[in-house]
Amino acid sequence: MIILNRTEFDYVKMLLNKIKVTCPTFAYSILDGYIQGTVYADSRFPKTVMFGTNSGIYFVVGEINNLDFNNFLYELYRQRKNKKLRFTLFSSSEKWNCAIKNQLKDEIKQLRRFSFKYDIDKELDDKKLLCSDYSVEKINAEIIKNSLEFNKEYYKEYWGSISNFIENGFGYCILHDGKVISECSSIFSSQQFAEIDIVTHKDYRGQGLASIIAKEFIDYCLKNRIVPRWDCDVSNKPSIKLAGILGFANPEEYSIFV
Repeated sequence: MIILNRTEFDYVKMLLNKIKVTCPTFAYSILDGYIQGTVYADSRFPKTVMFGTNSGIYFVVGEINNLDFNNFLYELYRQRKNKKLRFTLFSSSEKWNCAIKNQLKDEIKQLRRFSFKYDIDKELDDKKLLCSDYSVEKINAEIIKNSLEFNKEYYKEYWGSISNFIENGFGYCILHDGKVISECSSIFSSQQFAEIDIVTHKDYRGQGLASIIAKEFIDYCLKNRIVPRWDCDVSNKPSIKLAGILGFANPEEYSIFV
């Protein structure tokens, strides 16, 4: 097992294109230098690759028969779990699902998720008008300071720092009398993709605010030639419903292990 440097990332991108697998946005975030992370591989011209964020989110892809590489993966999982550190592993195929389950058995839990594709041709309803005491703002450092959900700790976990998010990410929020009540932010983004993370304050739910702010986010993506992405658990019916309203369709199921 080796760790690749940025000069070798183009070959990894070629590998991802060759095997035509749906790759989570955070992997592209690492490859494009939007966030810090590690790319592990079986060789300098890899057949098996694993991406790891500094916060403990991983994605493994490629051939499953590299025993030394696989043993490193499983040992890394056990080491992080023993230290009570996060280890969330995204799997790229059913073969990897079986390999992970066969090796780690009852040590690990499998969760099923959907990854939706954005239908650029779908016509969305016009944005609803907000009352005069509501306003839409692009997320900045001041808004982050006053957010209850997407706060400093959130951006530190996924982006490393607020300043890195401001430089490489984006998002929008709705304010009510200056209070942050609904937010749609890029939990990860890259040159090509932006993955949506969205939340509305519990006292303001049921007003359609999530769809309003998500459309702002999607509009920004389309104007900047970025593909918006929507992922959620297969059991999250409200999220699946909202995804359909916003133009996300044809979900592909994948597994994560925690």
